[in-house]
Amino acid sequence: MRYCANLLSTRLILLAVILLAGCEQQTLGYGFVIKEVSVSRGYQSLDIGLRQDLHLSQQAMEALHHGVTLTISIDLELRNDNSMTLARSEARRFNIRYLPLSERYQLTDGVSEKSQTYSRLRHVFAAIDGLNLQLPTGPLPVGNYELRTRTRLDESMLPAPMQLPALFSSQWRHDSEWSVWPFKVSV
Repeated sequence: MRYCANLLSTRLILLAVILLAGCEQQTLGYGFVIKEVSVSRGYQSLDIGLRQDLHLSQQAMEALHHGVTLTISIDLELRNDNSMTLARSEARRFNIRYLPLSERYQLTDGVSEKSQTYSRLRHVFAAIDGLNLQLPTGPLPVGNYELRTRTRLDESMLPAPMQLPALFSSQWRHDSEWSVWPFKVSV
């Protein structure tokens, strides 16, 4: 009986070690990171300089090279710092396509629908990594504000058969954390 109890406790410890080893934080080598955001006040708008680092997973790269258009969404939220009231919210989208006949990548701005073609994917990311955006705000009262930003791979824009598997696969999780950038509007 004592042997069975020792064997059972040894198996439980071994199982716990295996499960805890699976929970270890690993460096993925892909994902989106917002490094810096600069905010300056324009006429009834905010001029936003965005610096980020974007890397696709192997599965996303394979999908892109097999004809799937990938959509990168940059979410912007302007909040009043005192009451945390949402003053303005907007999402900017960029579509990336691979053109196999010319072996080029096409980047399309979701707002202006302008597209540009690049010879390398890294050039596409360089164009998105350093963005200058304008967020229309209307007149803002004097006070403290914060701009929240996030960059993500929009799985809802994938073809329907890919959406459910992408929802459960870690290879499709590229989202950056929400970053908060405080600023002040004065007279």
